[in-house]
Amino acid sequence: MRRLFISFLLILILSPALFASEMPWGRGLSKAEHLQFILATFGPGDDIPSYWGHTALIIEDTVLNVSAIYNFGLYSFDEDMLVHFVMGRLIFSVGRASVASYFNYYRSENRDIRLTTLDIPLKNRLKLAKKLEWYVEPAHCNYLYHHYFDNCSTRLRDLIDMALDGQFHKVMNVPGRMTLRQHTRRYVARNPVLEMLLMFLMNDTIDKPITKWDEMFLPDELERDVHAMTYTDSLGLCHPLSVKYRIWYDAHRPPVPQTVPKHEIGAFLISLILGLVILLTVWLQVKKPFRWFQLLFSLYNFILGLVFGIPGLILFFTMFFTDHEVTFHNENIILTNPLTLLIALFGIILAWQKPWAFKALRWLWYLQIFGAVLLISLKLLLPSIFDQDNLLVFAFILPVTLAMSLSFWYLRPSYFADFRNGDMNETGD
Repeated sequence: MRRLFISFLLILILSPALFASEMPWGRGLSKAEHLQFILATFGPGDDIPSYWGHTALIIEDTVLNVSAIYNFGLYSFDEDMLVHFVMGRLIFSVGRASVASYFNYYRSENRDIRLTTLDIPLKNRLKLAKKLEWYVEPAHCNYLYHHYFDNCSTRLRDLIDMALDGQFHKVMNVPGRMTLRQHTRRYVARNPVLEMLLMFLMNDTIDKPITKWDEMFLPDELERDVHAMTYTDSLGLCHPLSVKYRIWYDAHRPPVPQTVPKHEIGAFLISLILGLVILLTVWLQVKKPFRWFQLLFSLYNFILGLVFGIPGLILFFTMFFTDHEVTFHNENIILTNPLTLLIALFGIILAWQKPWAFKALRWLWYLQIFGAVLLISLKLLLPSIFDQDNLLVFAFILPVTLAMSLSFWYLRPSYFADFRNGDMNETGD
């Protein structure tokens, strides 16, 4: 929350500069040969929105000694922001600010600041500079944000491509290193809970092959490809796009992993241990009933109902009622959905010594394991249709679900000491 407040203050501080009078290059006072363009790449931060890093473009007039930084990543923390985010309609803005204030902020956040000087063709320098000025005008500054396809990095990528007369896209329209899912997992690897939630919520559209062009939704990938880019000028001469690189501030943070984290094993082991604890609890109750079994078993159902059911409810909502297209037609809805949340409710009722809650829970867990088996079967029989990468989700959900299903198959209401009115003698389904 503190960092959120600081970010909000930053926007308030910078907002007067967003729509101030035009810079010299916007008023026709700068000459192309005096303009210098610098790609600024900011490393990941501590807050979830900053996990992905950030990027902006600096323009300097070396004769007039004027500079400004253009940022496509502004958004307001107002009352409508959360609603727009949830509905997939978050509006971002373009802003212009002083370079010094911008750098000081990111240094205060202990985030890397890396600068790459670009060799933009002379004939297109004023065009690029004026286009950036056009973007900060109130009529043109807002756009509908998309994490993968329209963000601060893709906007700069497109502008650089315009300045290179389309050569950037032509060179980078080749197979990428990873899928969108794999890149996402790299950047959220430090937060396994968030990684699990995102992998659960997003569908197979992020598993499709992508190009280097698509990978530049990440500021680090934009920087990488800018360094690798060469273009041909009007005379047929080859130029490197990057002509100078320096680290303005080194945050000394651990680097973002360059490979996809292997968290499936860890998720499976955690779920397996939980499942074994559940089965051990049931086995002990069958062998030698103990006083707190009913309360403990109710607690298991309550916690698992929340852990599985809340994401299932979120997925159902985003699938059918929002514009988050990366959640549409998500296979994981078969594994857990709003019905799963009923497990938490009936877990509470079970603690109140209601025999019918036991029966309801039993069928809910049977439904859970049936969904898992059904999805596995569909993926085996129709791999071209059910091609979503949900191994991480399976690794965490399946062992516990199997353990709870086996528990209800093995248990009878008679194992619950507080059940009365004839249920103590029930021996079958």
